[in-house]
Amino acid sequence: MEHLNKENINKNQVETVEQFKVLSYLKSTFNFDEIELYLYDKTTIKLIDKNKVQAYFKYNKQSKKVEFYEKMHSKNELERRD
Repeated sequence: MEHLNKENINKNQVETVEQFKVLSYLKSTFNFDEIELYLYDKTTIKLIDKNKVQAYFKYNKQSKKVEFYEKMHSKNELERRD
């Protein structure tokens, strides 16, 4: 898992188009002074807030939306929060 520093975030330095779409969503939603971001897989970015709460944001190619997952059971199986 690769940590995204402020420069990576400001320059949109990610590895895939899907990660770019997730990062764009996160940039419009969160205060980056209070979170840390990690590239989790090709379509997912892991977020950790100042209270050490973790969340996963994944780009869904079919719906073309960013989805939020509260927990992860394995890299292939994320638990979706409804």
